[in-house]
Amino acid sequence: MFPVPDGDTGSNMCSTMLEACKYIDNVKSDDLIEVWKAVKEGALMGARGNSGVILSQILRGMADASPREYITPADFVKMISNARKVAYSAVMRPVEGTMLTVVRVLDERLQGKNFETFEELFDWIVEIARDTVNRTPHMLQKLREAGVVDAGAKGLYYIFEGMRDAVKGNIQVNLEEVEQASVEELQRMAFEEITNRYCTEVAVRRNQVVEKSELEAFLNEIGDSVVLVEQDDLIKLHVHTNHPGQVLEKVIEFGEIVKVKIDNMKLQHEHVISTQPTKEIGVVAVSPGKGISDILKSLGVDVIVPGGQTMNPSFADLKAAVEQTHAKNVFLFPNNANVLLTAKQIAEAFDDRRVIVVPTSFVQECVAAMVEYDPDAEPEDLLKRFEEAISQCVPISVTRAVRDSRYGNRRIRKGEYLLFVRKELVSHGFSLVKVLKEALEKENAHEKEILTVFLGDNYRKPELEKIQKLIGEEFPNLDLEIYEGGQPHYPYLMLLQ
Repeated sequence: MFPVPDGDTGSNMCSTMLEACKYIDNVKSDDLIEVWKAVKEGALMGARGNSGVILSQILRGMADASPREYITPADFVKMISNARKVAYSAVMRPVEGTMLTVVRVLDERLQGKNFETFEELFDWIVEIARDTVNRTPHMLQKLREAGVVDAGAKGLYYIFEGMRDAVKGNIQVNLEEVEQASVEELQRMAFEEITNRYCTEVAVRRNQVVEKSELEAFLNEIGDSVVLVEQDDLIKLHVHTNHPGQVLEKVIEFGEIVKVKIDNMKLQHEHVISTQPTKEIGVVAVSPGKGISDILKSLGVDVIVPGGQTMNPSFADLKAAVEQTHAKNVFLFPNNANVLLTAKQIAEAFDDRRVIVVPTSFVQECVAAMVEYDPDAEPEDLLKRFEEAISQCVPISVTRAVRDSRYGNRRIRKGEYLLFVRKELVSHGFSLVKVLKEALEKENAHEKEILTVFLGDNYRKPELEKIQKLIGEEFPNLDLEIYEGGQPHYPYLMLLQ
């Protein structure tokens, strides 16, 4: 995540959402008003940091504009508009290039739009939110210098993405893609911004009328990053100051303190940047799908970098991943020929640790190598194990032709299955079974032991059943292992060993 002095933006937003969910769990009816009331109260009580408080106000704005019985797409558009109004009013000095910008742009772009279904609405919201997040570095110099997007904006995008997925019936969570600044950027950026040491948050149950403008003026006089929220009889404030005691003395004049959180941000900063290597061996791997990522993690990979065909990770992505391992020796598996050059540049970017690039062009090679992983082995011995495992495995990739074309002397027709062994097109045709059988025979599969199949997003169950039948009848020597891979473009990635 993009580092900010008052803790971790992602954790603060997560805390806000989790507390809202806990309050929802305590609602005993399906009454929409009661649900929204729980969201408002839970989010405000769970709000941590500047980002958490702002998020709570976005949710509050949506709740206050919600109809009492049911919500239509047109109603949700109005709720977004009110979320913008409430969130901006809570921040003394709104800054563009943050989650505030996301909700503002959504409100502006939604005006005059009509949507028949929530699926259409949320597809549109997610697209606009994603585009806005990607433009945040152009709005904030610090983001531009660090080469990252704003974490709060990205967090709000994830929330809208989750809403969209829930509307479509998909409630699986995937938060692998995050932005992270380097250690050097943390050292340079965070420390220089901390002029007020203590991040002070107070929740007060007021027992008398409070002049909001007077309280705002007081907070701005003794600090910065002020966020002030009034909700029913509860006041929640956030301020960065060198005098947290004065804040407590002030708020106790008009109510009872129900929650206090004071963090020394300079100590937080020192903790965050203490990322020197603390273990001997670490592993970073590029992965094209969630299922394959889970398998690699189970085999010992420390950090996964999402990527693959058509979605190559950047230098910054790989460098941040290496830093996250906190290891003296880091094995880096690019798992794609297009990522190999970038990976080699990473190996030259560090003075405080050794980065060993294992030149894999296919993620199946990484799986084969990681089966031999031993975190207690010497790096040189481990590299030999990896290289031997890779040399003995056969990576197979199956896809379909999207157009008529030629491949060398071969004529390829649209819709044909294309089966590659490493980079070589070994067989093709309209029958997957025939194509696979031909390839396995060429690769002496009768002398092998295991065929592992990673299922892509667009695999077909009837095809998988035919593959299982083929292996059982023609290659009974092979143990067939099948896993959800989740990779795009290739319905089947296979590993023959």
